[in-house]
Amino acid sequence: MDGRIRYLEQWEKHKTRSLYETAFREDSREFVDYYYQWKMKDNEVIVMEEGQSVRDGFFHVMMHANPYILWINGRLERIPYLVAVATAPFCRRQGKMGRVLRYFLQDLEHKRVPFTFLLPADPAYYKGQGFVFFPDMNLTGVIQKTGRGTIQAAAAHSFYSDRNWQPAGKTDIPQMMEFSDKVLRARHDMVISRDQYYYLRLLAETAVEHGGILLLRHKGELRGMLTYAQAAVSETQLQDRVEIKELLLEEMVLEEEGIDISRDALKSAKAAGTLIPAAAFGFGKMMVRITSLAAVVPLLKSRGRRSLYVKVFDPVIEKNNGCFRIILDSSGGSIRRIAEKEVRVSMDIAALTRELFKDVSVYLNEWV
Repeated sequence: MDGRIRYLEQWEKHKTRSLYETAFREDSREFVDYYYQWKMKDNEVIVMEEGQSVRDGFFHVMMHANPYILWINGRLERIPYLVAVATAPFCRRQGKMGRVLRYFLQDLEHKRVPFTFLLPADPAYYKGQGFVFFPDMNLTGVIQKTGRGTIQAAAAHSFYSDRNWQPAGKTDIPQMMEFSDKVLRARHDMVISRDQYYYLRLLAETAVEHGGILLLRHKGELRGMLTYAQAAVSETQLQDRVEIKELLLEEMVLEEEGIDISRDALKSAKAAGTLIPAAAFGFGKMMVRITSLAAVVPLLKSRGRRSLYVKVFDPVIEKNNGCFRIILDSSGGSIRRIAEKEVRVSMDIAALTRELFKDVSVYLNEWV
């Protein structure tokens, strides 16, 4: 049947590679090889297809739901990260992507998945589907644009730059797991749980991006981690710019100081050749879409008690519609349906998402 939407079986996933390569021409063959080796092991791929079978037909649309385990206010939740959203060139502007996305979002609600998130190529499109940017998202984990809560720049430069940074390997993974967990969970309400597989995959990912992970130790203890990549202009030539994916330090530092520390770390480890390229932070701000209002509210907290008597409109997910009393405080959230006469405010799902997440400090910094 033409235009059928479904999840692919594991053995079929490799058939999406031609659409991936057509849609994401900026990705190197090395990177696509990595992606299909590592990310397709445990993700879900949703497609719209034409033809009686995959062997005879083709994919109009695909999207990949890559699973991550998130710490959310001290609880672990499996949350899908939506990537590789693509439409075949001759199928665009026909509403097909919207149909597939709607199918996916409704299925998440059926499974009581609280939300999904993505790094948008076109924020305006996703805003039309109920996605919003996380209101309180720290893109770096330890770097601030203002001086509040940071250590003095001179002290930061002296400690973190005048030392020997070393490339990380598989034997360093236990220490990296412990360090990142300590640094990130102390500062943020929502972070990705970083287990052994996470760092095995990240080492493979940075390798195909001509980068890696650098570590700084002091008296045997890990004090800093730098993750970087360097894109290729061609098979034999690299760009003259290093993208700093993540800089984790024990102390908070200013953004400009983080750049200097990163450049000195690359130079110390001889990680970018004899000439250190320009280094810049390569961060993108994530968007979130609530899929199950009943599942997400109990995960959230607020620094002060907040009560909402709200009528919710969600044009995609029927069960999110209705009148609710939502209470958030420092111990958690609760939600129950109420009569319409008790309602004090009306919100669409996007406005309610911004309200619910405004006190949630979020750190999500992933490539794929």
